[in-house]
Amino acid sequence: MSELSGSVSAAVRSVSARRAWLTPWPAAVVTAMAVVLTGCSSEQVSADKCESVTAPLSDIPTRTDQEPKMRLPVPEGWERSTKMDSENIRFAIRNQGLAADGFTPNAVVTLQKVASGIGKPEQILDAQNQQLAKKLKVTDMNSTPAQVCGAPAMSTSYTAPEVKVSPKIPPIPPRKATSLGVVYNAGDVTYVATVTVQSVKADNPTYVKDADTILKGFQLLPAG
Repeated sequence: MSELSGSVSAAVRSVSARRAWLTPWPAAVVTAMAVVLTGCSSEQVSADKCESVTAPLSDIPTRTDQEPKMRLPVPEGWERSTKMDSENIRFAIRNQGLAADGFTPNAVVTLQKVASGIGKPEQILDAQNQQLAKKLKVTDMNSTPAQVCGAPAMSTSYTAPEVKVSPKIPPIPPRKATSLGVVYNAGDVTYVATVTVQSVKADNPTYVKDADTILKGFQLLPAG
């Protein structure tokens, strides 16, 4: 856990330095990964089970032949950002036109790999939420079961608290966020993908519509 905590702290510092679009470390990255599980096999996941949206879909690059294919809707006004790309953070978009109080609404996709074993997808998704609450001190957390292209998923909304960066930099204001976690099994490897959208003005009609499109239209499909 000490290595994980150090990674989380480093991530928060990195994010705080980029006030142009400040993004708290996504839920999947702060998960302890203390439980192993069996996810949804590739036979159960298919494109005909994905939700359709009108926004164009961007393919998220994979790094191995075994990783699932992921696609993210990009509504009008949103643009790709690579500032936070890393081993875990695979894709991010933002909408500068909706920026408020020094914060730019964004959507971040993460992907993590864990060894397959006994257990259920709900265990890892519950653990993910527990770590999110513990590490980032989020409040108003509410989770509901979901599916993404036939894979088991969980949608979680919460409020992230204000973050004080330094006396010379205004604090990051509280943010409303929704994370969609998905579990996918690829043989001897289980993947956990998460897409998180957040804004300080979560009641903005355009943001509400765009966030719903991004979450609803997110796709996770078998490799190949």
